[in-house]
Amino acid sequence: MQSSTLDSSFVSRLKHLVETRYGKNLLIRQLMDLGDLHDHEDTFLRGKDFHVPIKVNGALLGTAIVPGAEDLNAEKRQGVTQLIRMVLEPALYKWYLEQKESNLVEISKANFETENLHVFGDDALPSIDELLEDTSTDLAKGLSKELLSHLIHLEGSNATTNKKVALQLHELTGRWAFVPFNDIKGQLHSSYDIAKMGEMTIFIENIEALNAAEQELLLEYLEEEHLADEPLIITSSSLNLEDLGKLETMKSNLIDEASVNCFEVDRAPLTSQGLREVLELFFMKDPATT
Repeated sequence: MQSSTLDSSFVSRLKHLVETRYGKNLLIRQLMDLGDLHDHEDTFLRGKDFHVPIKVNGALLGTAIVPGAEDLNAEKRQGVTQLIRMVLEPALYKWYLEQKESNLVEISKANFETENLHVFGDDALPSIDELLEDTSTDLAKGLSKELLSHLIHLEGSNATTNKKVALQLHELTGRWAFVPFNDIKGQLHSSYDIAKMGEMTIFIENIEALNAAEQELLLEYLEEEHLADEPLIITSSSLNLEDLGKLETMKSNLIDEASVNCFEVDRAPLTSQGLREVLELFFMKDPATT
């Protein structure tokens, strides 16, 4: 069976950040004993070591360990936890999907019926046969890093599917971290604050939940010119654009931005190839013209 490992460049960068910010080393276990996880605890100390379990969609994918962290106060532990998860959740999610794909290849070799099998058991996801048609490595080749806009809006009836599509779009644009807006919004007070976050994806799960100040902040960022290595904003909503426009709390300028950069999840193919084609057609600059 083929093997795949966690992207070493992401791990190296994360270890460097933890060392420079907190003066600590970092260990990562991609597989862990469920007995290591303390019930009802999001993070925990074992002796002098600080453990940060990594979960995505309910799956426990591994744990990050910061040795000798007993001297970190609660605020610093919260900071290192946020940093670790911001990087490792999408990276381990990718690794997990690669492991699933490897298993599916073996299933196909054994001539099992694959018609009704779907990754994670979600009918909205591609079938095994679709997954086997392409790989994320091949799909990422040739994609221009130049976005026409630093916003992609996902309109879809299922919030879980919207998030999975957001993760796939994040992966295809080759960004180094995927982080929910709610996890970092307290640090963002200006367009500059957003820009300096670097080449990451910021995911806003329900655009209609943004308050007036948050909408103004987002508009400020979107109305400015940005470099390719500055954040991509992916917003989503289960409401269509017409219904969003009827909400008194939503700013019309933000609705306009979303409508120009809207990807209708329910109507689009959810294979990686289909997403790549949409990205290239609607959201990416032609490398020949840049």
